[in-house]
Amino acid sequence: MKALFKVLALSGGMCTCMAPALAFTDPLDQPAMMSDRAAGSALYGLAASGNAQIVVVGPRGHILRSADAGKRFSQSKVPLSSDLTAVYFPTASQGWAVGHDGVILHSEDGGESWVRQLDGRQIGELASHYYAKLAGSSEALDRAKENAQTLQQSGPVRPLMDVYFEDEKTGWAVGAYNLILHTTDGGEHWLPWMERTENPDEYSLHAIRKVGDQVYIVGELGLLMRLDRDQQRFVKLESPYPGSFFGLTGREGLLVIFGLRGNAFISRDDGSSWVKLDTGGSESINAGTVLADGRVVLATAGGSLLVSSADGSRIVSKSSAGRAPVYGVTSASTGLVAIGPDGVRIVAQP
Repeated sequence: MKALFKVLALSGGMCTCMAPALAFTDPLDQPAMMSDRAAGSALYGLAASGNAQIVVVGPRGHILRSADAGKRFSQSKVPLSSDLTAVYFPTASQGWAVGHDGVILHSEDGGESWVRQLDGRQIGELASHYYAKLAGSSEALDRAKENAQTLQQSGPVRPLMDVYFEDEKTGWAVGAYNLILHTTDGGEHWLPWMERTENPDEYSLHAIRKVGDQVYIVGELGLLMRLDRDQQRFVKLESPYPGSFFGLTGREGLLVIFGLRGNAFISRDDGSSWVKLDTGGSESINAGTVLADGRVVLATAGGSLLVSSADGSRIVSKSSAGRAPVYGVTSASTGLVAIGPDGVRIVAQP
């Protein structure tokens, strides 16, 4: 009681009421707030959308679009405020963004406007309904059914980390603990593919991309998979590194994967064999892109941009995009457009 009266005295007298608790609003129910400072705040993913269009995504549902190769950005209206992690445009108009709470958003106008296609509230029920219809039993299928039950019970807690579409109809979204969804109709319907990955330990899936004719997934603890189109499943490849990979990039005849502690590897045979790329440091590599002349650019957690030789076999130059980490990078007519915790930066082409 003495402690209570001391607090009341210091606050200027007796209090006759308690302040009302702030009501919680689910980010899935709260549209993203518009902000003039959005382009200078943290951004996590970016995609080129046409010759001069760039779309970036970040926390609190922020999506911004540039029509002049990154010089100026305008914020798009988004129907939710969950953190967004990645965005991809297979064409200039059609794009998808994913993020926390199992969110999948779709744009039909180059990123100016967005609609919700799916979120974690539906994923659990979707997975449960889907796996209930699968006949037979296997180790992978049994794990997928258990995973579906967990998703249904836990709600929208698993983030999606990346999204990739081969065209306007066929795509995948991947995320934590082997969460993977597939669509063949532009996202009108999504099906879980958790039984279609050779990932028995259910490591998280960090990135998915097509390089050459092959679609690859990389993830935590050295996870590396390639799509077997005949079997319609992702099969595991022998990994050159036991640590986590954060992304991949490349071109016909050259696949590059990268991740923790400056580790990067190249393959010229669709991931069957690997050669370590000497990056000259231990800064984790978060992102990568390929320039028009075939050179590879890798972006690090220390703000460095590493540029390869024309054949991709070695790093030949290093420039700075600032001291902050780079989470995404793409080539544009203005230079290299990079994003990170302090927003958008444009760096001169190497």
